[in-house]
Parts: sequence; C-alpha cells; structure tokens
Amino acid sequence: MKSTNPANWILVTGTSTGFGHATTFTLAENGYRVLAAVRKQEDIESLLAEAETRRVVGSVEPIILDVTDAGQISAAVEIVRAKIAAGGRLHAIVHNAGAQWAGPIETMPLTEWRSQFDVLFFGPIALTQQLLPHLRASRGRVINVTSIGGIMPGPMIAAYQAAKAAFEAVSDSMRIEFSPFGVHVSAIAPGSISTPMLNRSSDQLNRLADALPKSLQPVYADALRAFAKTVASAQRFSTSPAKASLTILRAVTAPRPRTRYLIGTDAKLSAFLKHNLPDRWMDALIFRLVGLPRRVKHHAGE
Repeated sequence: MKSTNPANWILVTGTSTGFGHATTFTLAENGYRVLAAVRKQEDIESLLAEAETRRVVGSVEPIILDVTDAGQISAAVEIVRAKIAAGGRLHAIVHNAGAQWAGPIETMPLTEWRSQFDVLFFGPIALTQQLLPHLRASRGRVINVTSIGGIMPGPMIAAYQAAKAAFEAVSDSMRIEFSPFGVHVSAIAPGSISTPMLNRSSDQLNRLADALPKSLQPVYADALRAFAKTVASAQRFSTSPAKASLTILRAVTAPRPRTRYLIGTDAKLSAFLKHNLPDRWMDALIFRLVGLPRRVKHHAGE
C-alpha cells in the first residue's frame, strides 16, 4: 500500500549499502519521504545521484548520522523537528545501522564488545528515546532490524549475536511499553542477506585465523576457517536486499503489523529448530552444518 500523504517521513539508519539502501528506495517509490542516514559525505552524494536516476528526487533526503555519536543523534532529531514544523509527521524509525566484530569469545577485546553493543543496541535506544515523543504524536511505529543470529546464536560472532539478542529482547519491551500510545513495534529478523557485510565476513574470519597468537592457532584457527567457509556458502541461499526490503514496507504499511518478521527460508528454519529441538541437539546440528572440529587437543602450558 502506497502512502498517500507526501509528508509521511521515515528515518532509516545505515542506508549507504545493502538492506538499508534497498529499504530507502522501496519506501521512496511507495510514497514515503525518507531521511536516509549515512556516516560519510560521499554516501550522501551517491544516494542523491541514485534518487535522480530512480526518479524519487525529493523523496530521499540523506543526512549524516552515526548512531554512536550523541551530537549527531541530536542533530538528526532537530532535522525531524524541522520536518514536523513544516507540516510533516514522523511515521516510523527503521533501526538498521549495523557493523560486525568477529572472533572467539576468549580473544575478542572488551573494547570491541562495547563497540558492537554501541552500534547495535545503545545507539538505537538513544535515538528512540529522543524521537518517541514525535512517534506518540503521530501514532507511528518503530522497526528494529535484529537478526536470526539474535534468536539462534552460534560460534565466532558472539558479540554480534549477543547485541542482536539484546535488541530482540528490548523490542518486546518497547512493544509493550509503547502500545498504550498507539505506537507499533516490529522486530525484523533476517537470515542471510546478500550485503557487503556478508561479503566481508568470510575474509574477516580468515584474517582472524591467520592473526591468532601461535599458542591459540591449534585452538581456534580451524574453527574460524570452517565458519568462514559456511559464511561464504551462505551467498548461494541469501535473500536479495531488494526482496528483503519488501518486509520493511509491509511492517510500515500494515494497519496492524506483525510483532516479528523473519526474512528468508534459512531464518524461518533456524527459528523453528531453535524453538523445537533440545539445546544439545541444536549444538550438534551447528557443529555438523558449520564443520567445526568437535575436539581440540589440550596443549602443555594451558
């Protein structure tokens, strides 16, 4: 369903590439006006050029917003206020900004754990806190892009999956707290989507394996490389960003949106198995699917 109100604004974070980029243009081509948040000036120029090519000039307005920067969040909120003062309304926020820090739990520095949560958890909360009064006024909605990894965690990307699991949990709390205001909250949990981040993940895991200290090479290198192969093979089954963005459109337009949407057959199957198999069975399945070594030799000095 297309928006018939040209003053319906939606703020989408993480729009330079991938899922957020596709979502920006899907929404714009369906009658919404999009504040497309990016972190670099060159991404603004790229979005504006594509908006002209796709004939949605005026419907896509790029803004600079790093969700971990309090000053940039405040600046984005002021832009939203200006749009409302000019007769617009904030229809929705789509929390899509993402980054991934990978590595074994033992070796990942706490600074990287904190950075992961800043991007995927604390940033969206900070932005929601400041924009909630405007969503109350419009009876709008909050769309949280989580991940199937937040529902069914696995190895070697624990910080990412833990942050997404926390975002899944807070989505439930938001939904209950915000419902008396008429503000809908939906969690969008994709499986594999063909994005630059997915493309980079396999190389990142292999580099981590190569960079391990010599003492930890026998402990984690094989597992990292096995997981890298699994990530690379996921490209064959991944959902395109354009197709995935249609789920955001449904969450934005549905009179009564679902509380949770799963994107991709892999996400739906994973969620089903997680909720129906005993944990030990699920662990064994992950070992088999990922090709992880089941035993690591104990080394002297450990």
